[in-house]
Amino acid sequence: MHLPTLEVSVDRLMAVSRINVFDPDTPLQASGIDSLDLMEWVYDMQEQYPDLGVDESIVESIDDTVTFRGIHQQLLAVHRVAVAPATGGA
Repeated sequence: MHLPTLEVSVDRLMAVSRINVFDPDTPLQASGIDSLDLMEWVYDMQEQYPDLGVDESIVESIDDTVTFRGIHQQLLAVHRVAVAPATGGA
C-alpha cells in the first residue's frame, strides 16, 4: 500500500475545498480549511485510496495546533507505508 505524497494530499484538499492557496504547515483552524472541507477530503481520499483507511476520526483530532503536514505524518506513522510517486491530480 502506498500513501500519496504530501503534495498530492494538499492538491486533493485544495480541490475539494476550492481554495487557491494553502500552506500545510499552518494550523488548520487558521488556514481557511473548515471541518466540512476536511470531511470532503476524507471522503475523497477514501475513494481514491481505499486501502489507506483514512476516516472521520481525523476531523475529531483537530485543535488549534494541528497542521495538515501533521495529519499526513500521522498517516505515515500509523500505516508505516511508502509514499507513492506524485501522480495524482485534482
